[in-house]
Amino acid sequence: MQAALIDDSGSKNWRDLFHSYDEETNAPTAKFAIDGFLQEDGITLIGGLAGHGKTLCMLAMVRALLEGGKLFHHFAVTKKAERVLYLIPDAGLGPFAARLKTFRLEQYVREEKLFCRTLSAQGQLSLNDPRLLEAAKGADVFLDTAIRFMTGDENSAAEQRAFADNLFALQRAGARTITGAHHSPKSFGKDTYMTLENVLRGSGDIGAMLTTCWGLSQIDADATRIFVQNVKARDFLPCEPFIVQGRPCIDQTGYFELTNPPGFAGTLSENKPQVGRPQNPESEDKKLQAQEMHASGNSYQEIANALGVPKSTVGFWLGKAKRVQ
Repeated sequence: MQAALIDDSGSKNWRDLFHSYDEETNAPTAKFAIDGFLQEDGITLIGGLAGHGKTLCMLAMVRALLEGGKLFHHFAVTKKAERVLYLIPDAGLGPFAARLKTFRLEQYVREEKLFCRTLSAQGQLSLNDPRLLEAAKGADVFLDTAIRFMTGDENSAAEQRAFADNLFALQRAGARTITGAHHSPKSFGKDTYMTLENVLRGSGDIGAMLTTCWGLSQIDADATRIFVQNVKARDFLPCEPFIVQGRPCIDQTGYFELTNPPGFAGTLSENKPQVGRPQNPESEDKKLQAQEMHASGNSYQEIANALGVPKSTVGFWLGKAKRVQ
């Protein structure tokens, strides 16, 4: 009888390790804080080279979450954030405060809806700090850059797993979303395509833990024009690549302008400037023709068909002409 009781107890205990049928059938479907862009209960990384607009895009996400409306005038916020935590140990308070003002975010700091921690803060803060875990409950958390919260070698699979465990701890603490900026390898600057492997630097384990990853490539530094492409989407169908422009609109309004929405941006190779390539007179003529046809009321597709170029190229030409004017 004693052996039977032990066997029965063990049988019950191991089943407790797994989800029940009711739990699995009643589990909620994937939810988004920003529809089609930022998934709840998951980890999102924004990958790109240094200086290619990762922080700017993340601050645009912060404003959208706190304000409501649409990120990049396209991706709708499903529910405004109750609290946002922005940790940026790469920047001092002065420069970061200037960026907060650019994005009109200082009011949310005053209202205690946005909490920021920079290089200027005293002491070190780890992701498993009990105070941070408490603050993360119900919050949208931003790590800029995420790798600053990892110890050891970023190419080490063991270190990446420990880093992932810390991020999962934030999730278990109740963070609604976790978004991190992450650097691309230097070789990405020469690439004319985006994949999860070439957008994120370090061990491949970091890509495996993600819900979503967006790759950024700045294609016009003067206008802060950024090509954005989804390179990982778990449990949802991502949109096609798109292009946003930061200057001068960020300085004027605190918003990015969506110059080429999904379906109109083409590929990175079509938009990335080619160093050392001489101007093509035929291409310059087509640009002028595109402007004249657009002024006459022709659609982008009609212009593309007439000139024998992709519709995304027409969008780029006309967007650049508009900035010059």
